[in-house]
Amino acid sequence: MQHVKLGQSDLMVSPLTLGCWSFGGDKESYWGEQSQSEVEQIVGEALDLGVNFFDTAFGYNDGRSEISLGKALAGKRSQAVICNKIPIQKTEDLAEYPQTIQNSLTRLQTDHIDLMMIHWPTKDEALLRANLAALAKEKERGTIRHIGVSNFAVGTLEIARSMNIQVVANEFAYNLVSRGIEKDVLPYCRQNHIGVAAYMPLMQGVLTGKYHTLEEIPAVRRRSIHFNSKTNSLARHGGNGAETELQDFLLRLGEISGQSGIPAAHLAISWLTAREGVSTIIAGCRSLDQLRENVAAVEIQLDPALVAALDQAGRPIQEKLAGTLDLWNLGEGSRIW
Repeated sequence: MQHVKLGQSDLMVSPLTLGCWSFGGDKESYWGEQSQSEVEQIVGEALDLGVNFFDTAFGYNDGRSEISLGKALAGKRSQAVICNKIPIQKTEDLAEYPQTIQNSLTRLQTDHIDLMMIHWPTKDEALLRANLAALAKEKERGTIRHIGVSNFAVGTLEIARSMNIQVVANEFAYNLVSRGIEKDVLPYCRQNHIGVAAYMPLMQGVLTGKYHTLEEIPAVRRRSIHFNSKTNSLARHGGNGAETELQDFLLRLGEISGQSGIPAAHLAISWLTAREGVSTIIAGCRSLDQLRENVAAVEIQLDPALVAALDQAGRPIQEKLAGTLDLWNLGEGSRIW
C-alpha cells in the first residue's frame, strides 16, 4: 500500500486509517463489545497490509480505546502513526493540560503522539484560542509531533492560522451523501495544504448496501440530518431530513453496484479516494474480514464514468441539505463554524 504525505507534515500515512472508536467497547458502548484479542488481531493484520494510521480519541469508550490501542501496538509502536483527539478543555482545566496529555500518553503506552487534534471546536473564541495555544505548547514540549483539528470549518481554521499554528490535517465527515465540506472547507484545505481525513465513509453502515429501505436502518443510525427527527426520538437536529432523496439514492447505489459488479461499500470508499484533497479515509472495523474489505476498497481506481454516476445519484441530497456541515445539528445548534 502506497503511503502519502499528510499535509505539510513529515508523516507518511496509509490512504486507509483504522478507526478505533469500537476498541475497548463493552456491551453498553455505541458499537458494542470488542475483545482485546480481536483488537490485537485487527491491528496486527492492518500493519501487515500496510495500514499504519490509527485514529482514536479521549472520548472513545471513556479512554478505553486508547488503552486498547496501546496494548495492541506494544512492540510495534515504531510501525504506527497515532492520531488522537482531545476535547476542548475548560478554562479552569487548562493549567492541567500537560498532565492531561501525559495521561493520554500513559493510556497509549507511548512517549509521544504523532498527531493530536482538537475533537470539536467551541463557539467561545477566547476558549478556542486558549486550547490551541495549549496544544502548541505541547508540540514545543515534544509530547505531540503535529497539530490537527477535527470538524473545523473555515472560521475556526482561520483562527489557528492567525495564531501561526500549522494545522496539518482536518478530520471531517465526508461521504457520498454528506458533502457539505465541498463548498468551502475542502477548497480551503487544499489551498492551505491541510490534509483531509474523511470519516464516516460508509455513513455508519448506511452505504454498505445492507439496507434497501430506510425502515431497515436501526434508529441509532438514523440520528443524522438526513432523517426526519420528528419520527426518531434519538435525533436532536429538529429538521425534516432528506428521506425521499436518501431512499432514491440507496436504490440507485444498488443499481450502480449491480451493473459494475463492485460492492456498494467499495464504491463508497473508493469514490472518496478520487476526491482531490482527501489524504486518508477513516474506517472502523470489527473483524478481519471488514478490514480486508476496506483495504481492497481503497486500492480500487474507479472509472470516471462510475464516479460521475455516483456524483449524479447523490446530487438531490446535496441540494436538499445545502452545504450543512454538522451532521447532527442544524442552524444555531451547529457546532461547526
